[in-house]
Amino acid sequence: MKQVTENRERLKLILESIIFLGRQNIPLRGHRDDGSLNLDDMPLSNEGNFRELLRYRAESGDSKLKEQLKTSGKNATYISKTTQNQLIDSCAKEVIGVILERVKSARYYSIIFDETTDVSHSSQLSSALCYAFDNHRPKDLIGFVDVHHATFEPSTADKEPTVNGKVVGQLVLSLLEERGLNLLDCVGIGTDGCAMMVSNNCGAVGEIQKKAKNASRCPCFNHALNLYLSRSSAVSSIRNAIGIIKEVVAFFNASVKRNFVLNKVLKAQLTGIGETRWIERHESLMQFVSELPKIIQALEHISHWSESVTGPKAKTLVTAS
Repeated sequence: MKQVTENRERLKLILESIIFLGRQNIPLRGHRDDGSLNLDDMPLSNEGNFRELLRYRAESGDSKLKEQLKTSGKNATYISKTTQNQLIDSCAKEVIGVILERVKSARYYSIIFDETTDVSHSSQLSSALCYAFDNHRPKDLIGFVDVHHATFEPSTADKEPTVNGKVVGQLVLSLLEERGLNLLDCVGIGTDGCAMMVSNNCGAVGEIQKKAKNASRCPCFNHALNLYLSRSSAVSSIRNAIGIIKEVVAFFNASVKRNFVLNKVLKAQLTGIGETRWIERHESLMQFVSELPKIIQALEHISHWSESVTGPKAKTLVTAS
């Protein structure tokens, strides 16, 4: 029992660092984390966020951690990439366990999900639960699923992989059942308005409602508002105004010297109008409207430059704005 207690205390020290990096949204970069950590000599290169955090803690007075890193055997350091992944999985299970306990105490819940392609070109399905807890309505993430990986079967390797509403709906149902949630207690389904989600023939919402019979679709009103605002560009005055704003933002972002003048006057950077993120579009428009006098001041300053292209361009944007 003494040995077990000591090992748990050692593991706790490592776990504290992993939780810290996770809470701060700092990647561990653990794919090269092999071997013991040498605290006597400073490494010639950066050893990654996790190992450098351990080194910093040990050198800053954490005597227990320092002793462990120096005295533990090579097969019991608990800092390898394999152990890191195991500890991260354990943390995920604990967090999801707490969320599920809260959901079950509330009984009724809604499922919110969306499918998109990440930077690694993987089709990721993100899912979150919305429920009532302690006079609040939290929306807690319960997992990501690689759609193609989850639906791939070796026996069908020669077939074309497809992602449609039926596939997404079945994945969501499987996720809820794996979490031990009663599908009849699901009262809401939150999605955007794309055909894959809401199609009457093969939409994900309809597939889920076959088993979650009490669930009603709750459209994303922010997404709908963004679509309506995007379609308002059919009005010539709105289309022209958006075009001018994009031209002004691009004008300043294209040159360090122009951006320097803007920062001196505005004390901030101009945010570009996002094509897909509605909140970025809203914030960029509000910033441009509220700071228009200062933006014009910066353009007027640049319009007096002797450069053959920059000066006339700035003068044109002043007139247009």
